[in-house]
Amino acid sequence: MSRIHILPEHVASQIAAGEVVQRPASVVRELVDNSLDAGAGRLLIEVARGGNTLIRVLDDGCGMSKEELPMALRRHATSKIESEADLMSIRTFGFRGEALAAIASVSHVEIISRQPSERQGHRLDAIGSEVKVVEPIGVPPGTQVTVSDLFFNTPARKKFLKSPATEMDRVIEIFLRTAMSCPSIHFDLIHNERKVRTFSPVPSRVDRLVQIFGNEVVAELLPVDYANDLIQVTGFTSRATLHRNTASDVYFFVNGRFVRDRLLLRCLIESYRASLPQRRYPVTVLFIQLPPEYVDVNVHPSKEEIRFRDERLVWNVLFSALRQAQEQGEALPLPRAQIQREAQPVPANQPAQSLGEPAPRPPVEDFPYLEILPAETSLSQPLAGTPASSQKTAPKLPDDDRQPFQEPVRASSHRDEPGLEPVAPIESLNRGPLNSLEELKVQTSLPTVVETPWIPLAQVFDSYIVAQRDDQMALFDQHALHERIQFEKFRQQFQARSINRQKLLFPLTVEIPLQRQGALQESLDLLVELGFEMEPFGGNTYLVQSLPADLSLSEVKGLLEDALDDLASIGKVAPVGDRAEKVLARMACRSAVKAGDPLSQRQMEDLLSHYTEMPALATCPHGRPPIWKISRRELEKWFDR
Repeated sequence: MSRIHILPEHVASQIAAGEVVQRPASVVRELVDNSLDAGAGRLLIEVARGGNTLIRVLDDGCGMSKEELPMALRRHATSKIESEADLMSIRTFGFRGEALAAIASVSHVEIISRQPSERQGHRLDAIGSEVKVVEPIGVPPGTQVTVSDLFFNTPARKKFLKSPATEMDRVIEIFLRTAMSCPSIHFDLIHNERKVRTFSPVPSRVDRLVQIFGNEVVAELLPVDYANDLIQVTGFTSRATLHRNTASDVYFFVNGRFVRDRLLLRCLIESYRASLPQRRYPVTVLFIQLPPEYVDVNVHPSKEEIRFRDERLVWNVLFSALRQAQEQGEALPLPRAQIQREAQPVPANQPAQSLGEPAPRPPVEDFPYLEILPAETSLSQPLAGTPASSQKTAPKLPDDDRQPFQEPVRASSHRDEPGLEPVAPIESLNRGPLNSLEELKVQTSLPTVVETPWIPLAQVFDSYIVAQRDDQMALFDQHALHERIQFEKFRQQFQARSINRQKLLFPLTVEIPLQRQGALQESLDLLVELGFEMEPFGGNTYLVQSLPADLSLSEVKGLLEDALDDLASIGKVAPVGDRAEKVLARMACRSAVKAGDPLSQRQMEDLLSHYTEMPALATCPHGRPPIWKISRRELEKWFDR
């Protein structure tokens, strides 16, 4: 008996579907691509439980006839191409003829469609690729595809789905990037019968970016417009003062198609090498147009991976476009008609304080951020962690290795921000043990270094402390050192469930981007334990009622964005202790003294005294060493003594 045999058709279909349909967002992407190819001017995307139970896409495109409906569910059936030559001139989003067949093989699919020339539409119902019924129905022109019971016949695949919130985040990614590339189309997104976001048609990409990112981000974007004989690069990239913890806000579109390409990302990073800290990414939305024959989109069923015929040419053009935009530095003019946010009015008895432009910070007078704040601390006095800078005022954050010969970065202090009122007394956030924290495993006692204290001699470049001890000399990175000290303090407080926080008399309004909403919802309880109390305020806006005592108001938004990126990257399944330490590391970084902050002799002594008491760990929370040492003997060798 032969060991080689032909797989049954339904098994082969399920295997093929595994490449196309990886999660609910994959279904949304394929259905949206079909709607765009159909010439839709209006798109509605509806999902339930992150798409695990229901996915529906409704458009007003060209529709399908009765005869075309069952044909659409057959493998390799498409209206996009007809011959091999067409593969080299693809201008549509779909072309493989696999999407609907793959989706139908692992779900229950209902398609309702009508062409504008027909008087009535038709409804098709199929389960596992088997067409059950095709019947006439009265509907407006367009197509509605409803997918339910996804992976009903592949339970192993269904077990690998993430939580509804995580799957919804992936759907939102598809929604946002599609809306970015098609500003003239109306988009609606509904989740669990609640409208999440609406994008009305706008005349330009700038207007659409305002809808997605808001005026504050768009004001920091630079226009990109560069071309040669073959390639045109247009779009927007941020100033060096606006950057993210991950590449989640980097979008590349090649011939209108969103792609993930290492070459393009490396080129972007290289163009910012001299102006951005390492492992930070600008906000970038770029559209690259080139002849279809110069790019191969038939690489993977997801169609997000591509190959360029001439990678060097693409690199050179893209790099030149980005450098030109950064050197010219002309900010985008904001659209005249400002986009209205879906937010409720502020109650009269509860005014909200928004995050404004940080004011220049006066010289550091004291070093209170190494101590627990007294209860009477208010915003009329410098809070713990006052020396903090926002991304707008600090183009080069000292998180990573960089040139020490930089201009001092002057951080902002909330005590100089106009219109801020004193905060309520700081209280200890001690709520007793929680079930969700029982798995927390943080070391409670680490070996400490008991040594002769370091004596500070000078501060170099307002960033490094020169010190001496016995027969050794050392250079301390003041930010990395203080960051480690702050991290240990925060970790001990969190371990004792006693984070010191400041209650705000006037809540702070913070806008959380739509793509980070899922991570926020999954982490609200953890953030409360870390000192943040937040509540929804309509749309993407949240009211911050309290925050950790060592943080300044100007740091809240940037900290939350970075922390939510970190939490989204490790997922909710990670142990609570690991997730907490991600946020604690960000809190430590934001509350620590920065490179460019001048320190007094007493402040340097305070820092170095804490270094001798801190646990014997040689790096800051991000892995950078806080100290470089050289012995007297080694120093004498340099001078041939």
